[in-house]
Amino acid sequence: MKTILKSVLTLGLVAGLGFAANAQKAATADASATVLADLTITLDVTQDEIAFGNLSANTPGAIVLDANGITNSNTGSVTNVARFDLGGANSAVTVSYDATVTLSNTDITPATMTMTPEVVGSAAATNQETATAVASGTTVTLVANEYFLWVGGTIPALLGQATGTYTGIFNIEVEYN
Repeated sequence: MKTILKSVLTLGLVAGLGFAANAQKAATADASATVLADLTITLDVTQDEIAFGNLSANTPGAIVLDANGITNSNTGSVTNVARFDLGGANSAVTVSYDATVTLSNTDITPATMTMTPEVVGSAAATNQETATAVASGTTVTLVANEYFLWVGGTIPALLGQATGTYTGIFNIEVEYN
């Protein structure tokens, strides 16, 4: 009787293990990576800053530095639009940048102004005037391993703005998709 009971228990254990083994499943997935040329972004040596020029402390309207370089409004006579040169593989790239830039003076009485950037881009360095708007988070495509971004911006009207030289930092990032 003991032998039969041991045999039945052993048979039950083996059968139970067989059912547990059938419950386990497996799957696979391919793994891959595409290695592209190093993505670079450099500030042009000539168009190397966003400069609104000399402004009046009581400029009644918005100060607009046109990124396309066509229509400035209420800026000083000497202005500059920054240009960033992208290099890398002919691939899609996401462009991200600051929504606003705080410009601060270094005078005894500190003051600030807020600049809203305007960014336009083109695959040709000679196309600044016809470059199209590039919103932050937008995807652009490098052509012939390059792409160009121009940056201007807008400052609201100045009403009794403290005098002095105002500076700030514009941050821009690019990343392969």
